[in-house]
Amino acid sequence: MKLKVNISPNSKQSNEMKQVFLSNAISDISTYIQLVDTKVSIIMGSLVALIAGILACYEPIFQAFSNIKPCSWLGICIIIFTLLYLLSLIAVFVFGILTIRGHISNIGFKSKWFLPQSTKEYSFVVYKQDIEAMTEGDIIENMAAELYKLNDINRQKVKTMKWAIHSFASTLVSVAVIGLLLLINAL
Repeated sequence: MKLKVNISPNSKQSNEMKQVFLSNAISDISTYIQLVDTKVSIIMGSLVALIAGILACYEPIFQAFSNIKPCSWLGICIIIFTLLYLLSLIAVFVFGILTIRGHISNIGFKSKWFLPQSTKEYSFVVYKQDIEAMTEGDIIENMAAELYKLNDINRQKVKTMKWAIHSFASTLVSVAVIGLLLLINAL
């Protein structure tokens, strides 16, 4: 007994499958975008906590720095790593803010999903009429356009998040090296 598989579903089932696929994809990519923002916020928050910890130990750190001769190899290394620390610190916040800020993707498609016009330019009554006039094909087209836009926004955010993570790692390495150099000097 052979089982037959219906390879070409009817148009109604095909449209429903497309809508489910697009709906799930939109939900997934929206979650990824939120996670990127959350990761960067956590990185920036932990960096603020690190700065607060350093400021809480201001006196011993200042004392350790005052015992170093600026023209020695140790002093030059500390100056270099302090500058690297400061540049990395600034880069984390710059790339973090660039990641979190709102992103736009203009693909030249007038979607019914997110409306760029104000309520005065595009009234609710007209919008409601446009929605009621939409076909299943129009709905799929709108969903596909929004998924495409969300993917573009995700790409933009991931690029800047990558730089924020690299800058954060550089900040941590710089602080660790400075601490190690101060420890070497204290011995």
